Amino acid sequence: MHTVTSCHNRREFCPGGPELMFGVEDLTADGDAYRGVMTTGPWSKGPGNAAAVGVLADIVLGYALIASSPADRWSVSTEISLDFLGPLPSDGSLLTAEGRVVHQSPGTGLAEGSITTSHGRPLARCRQWGRFIEVDPAERPGEIPFAGPCRSAEELADTVGGTVAAADGRARISLSIEDDLVNPLRTLHGGITLWLAEFLAGRAVESVAGPLIPASLTVSYLRPLVCGDLATFSAEVTSSGRRLAVTQVTGVNQAGKPCIVALAHHHGAH
Repeated sequence: MHTVTSCHNRREFCPGGPELMFGVEDLTADGDAYRGVMTTGPWSKGPGNAAAVGVLADIVLGYALIASSPADRWSVSTEISLDFLGPLPSDGSLLTAEGRVVHQSPGTGLAEGSITTSHGRPLARCRQWGRFIEVDPAERPGEIPFAGPCRSAEELADTVGGTVAAADGRARISLSIEDDLVNPLRTLHGGITLWLAEFLAGRAVESVAGPLIPASLTVSYLRPLVCGDLATFSAEVTSSGRRLAVTQVTGVNQAGKPCIVALAHHHGAH
């Protein structure tokens, strides 16, 4: 059963396709701290799925920013960063994310947080810049629960993995932005973007380097990828060695306009 949490400015959290897909089940507030939980499973197994926590991080940090935004405003992500501190479990246990706003101006805000296992082991640090935008009262997000068909994370991984072309430090994929991949504003969910960027970067790294693991990922959101559009993501390893690889990922819409730029770092196992 999903908990629906209202912010002070009456924005509600209603789980959509990305939350259902990656097992994000709850969002609560305690003062200025927002907490969310995620169930682990096959979608979080192995280094290649480190960014499976992306949806959880985006929800917790995003709603912390929404709660702090001026009345009748919504926060849209302009940058989200993840630092990976350890491998994700895949045994059905719960992960907990906690975040709070650490800086705010009339037009922007910065939230920071952490993700831990059920035993308190740190897994990731996360950070999100948000920009506060006006929303048409007739189309306010977060008020109608998601009721459409939803793929599982495994099905999404199969879809993406089956169409990725990777060789010589480059990888590429085109993906239709469908209902189960979007946020309440009907654009590609920031957490799904994080997962896609890391998935593609990992494939590019695998084609030229040894068994490296994700260290960090930063995504800049330049313009929205809207529902119904066709997104093309391309990754290129700009530097690689036995212990370190740096990869840039770009995403464009069907018109060829840049929508995201990401930088992924992979390093050797400790």
